[in-house]
Amino acid sequence: MTALHNLPWGSDNSVPLDVAEAVSALDNSRRRHVIRLVADQDGSIQLGDVAEAIAAIELGKPVRELDSQERKRVYVGLYQVHLDTLDEVGAVAYDSRSGDIRATEATTALADLIRHIEAVCGAQETG
Repeated sequence: MTALHNLPWGSDNSVPLDVAEAVSALDNSRRRHVIRLVADQDGSIQLGDVAEAIAAIELGKPVRELDSQERKRVYVGLYQVHLDTLDEVGAVAYDSRSGDIRATEATTALADLIRHIEAVCGAQETG
């Protein structure tokens, strides 16, 4: 078991969200994937690109092998539910008109927390 004082995401071990907001952001695998993908970007990332990446992760195949229905299924879920939730709690910044998703001050800390939980649990999630 990893000691709590050895957490990897900063000297104050803080995520700039309250507990309910953080749990809401992290309680769904697609939202966790979005947070990690956005945290790994230097700028914004488009909804379509995120949907493709998540579909590939969930289905365990390369993006180039995805069909339109596989992409669309993930895109619709992100558009209708997950991105608004993440934006509302401040986990990411989402512009529904342009499809741009950007990091907030909470994104990197949440991504680090997700990676830490995965490491402690011994496996990276796929779907």
